[in-house]
Amino acid sequence: MATALVMAMLALAAPRARGTGPPAPAAGAEEVVAPIPEEWLVAPEMPPGDGAPGTPRAWRGSRFHADYADGFAILPDDPGQTPFSLRVRNQNMFRYTGFARAEPSWTDSAGSTIPIVNSNYFGIPRGRLIFDGDALLPGLSYLLNIDYNSVTSQPIGFRAYWLSYRIGEAAQLFVGQSKVPGSREWIESAFAPLQSADRTMATTFFRPSLSQGVWMTGEPLDGLFYHAMVSNGFNTLNLIPEALNNRFAWSGSAWWEPWAEFGRGYSDLQHHDRAAIRCGASYTYALGSGSQSASDAVENSPIRLSDGTIITTPGALAPGVTLTSYDISLAAIDAAWKYRGWGLSSEIYFQDLLGLQGTGPLPIASTSAFGGFLKGGVFVIPRETELYVRASYVTGAYGSGHELGGGFHHFFLPGRDNLFFTGDAAWLEQSPAGQNRTGFVAGQTGLLVRAQIVAVY
Repeated sequence: MATALVMAMLALAAPRARGTGPPAPAAGAEEVVAPIPEEWLVAPEMPPGDGAPGTPRAWRGSRFHADYADGFAILPDDPGQTPFSLRVRNQNMFRYTGFARAEPSWTDSAGSTIPIVNSNYFGIPRGRLIFDGDALLPGLSYLLNIDYNSVTSQPIGFRAYWLSYRIGEAAQLFVGQSKVPGSREWIESAFAPLQSADRTMATTFFRPSLSQGVWMTGEPLDGLFYHAMVSNGFNTLNLIPEALNNRFAWSGSAWWEPWAEFGRGYSDLQHHDRAAIRCGASYTYALGSGSQSASDAVENSPIRLSDGTIITTPGALAPGVTLTSYDISLAAIDAAWKYRGWGLSSEIYFQDLLGLQGTGPLPIASTSAFGGFLKGGVFVIPRETELYVRASYVTGAYGSGHELGGGFHHFFLPGRDNLFFTGDAAWLEQSPAGQNRTGFVAGQTGLLVRAQIVAVY
């Protein structure tokens, strides 16, 4: 039995042992020809030393190479032939926030008494994972911004997305979701050095939010810039289409830098040897804004009366009446100056709420608010350590509030804002602003302390 089994195994193995190539095809079968590699799959000769640490390196057999350009990037060797690229960036803000109240409570315009609470916590008010690059056509770009935080009920969400096409220096067209450009400090990134731990109380009160729409930016003349947008609304982020009204918001901002490039933020991190100034104006008009996004939405700052009451609070304008329709007009003018480590800036706001209608009769058809900020700082160690002070103010028919603060920035990479520490303290008096990322809570009176590390890479 064993002998027969061995003989059978040898018989099966014999045909394989006699030939070194594949078996001949059966009669009538089509011969399979080995595929010819595409040109882009052929591995190029790699030069000696290619791929040394700290130098770009092309992948073997690829038309792309990896590099670092304000983010980890995959870039084409020939953008004209292969117009695709990808850059991955991270922006992160880790903050300590402490607040010591000076009053136990405040009363809003609806007559409700709201307690003021102390706070003491670590958090991540802003974290962003950003993917951007070029795709499909020369001049066509994309961006996807995924937001994460520990200060809202939505720890991970979608913040911004757009496609853009560059027509030239004078115009770049965008479609997607981004900031409604109603304020200079709002347009400036929160990750830029703002001579505060965050945007000021006044900007937080007046500024628009994020929205979906179409916008253009450009530099039609040397030193003259603009940003114009048509969007779903002043404050409509995260609203479903059924909750939107049928009229758009129109917003635009223009600014002029006549002497030299002003640079990011308000701190003179660049240490301008020649004075640089920037002056500008912004205007936003939102028609028939019947709804606004929930106060916990990403970067949302609800429209409020000048005492801090959200305008759609039942009874805010009249007992038993809820505001259902309103238009908003917001104008802002701004000016800033930098010179040899010194920085000074200001923005003034004019807000009108018009065409007020509610579920019942209202005593007013419109109301106004006014405010602004003034900030200044100086680098005591050039391009590394800055001391600053600021004040902001809001007033209107329903009340007034102000902020007085100051602190310091220390930049770990001299002349760059990719990694810096901020220590900040501010006295708040009846704050009319409230926004989950800034640390401001409407109605606060007391001392607000913030310390944070900002990293962008």
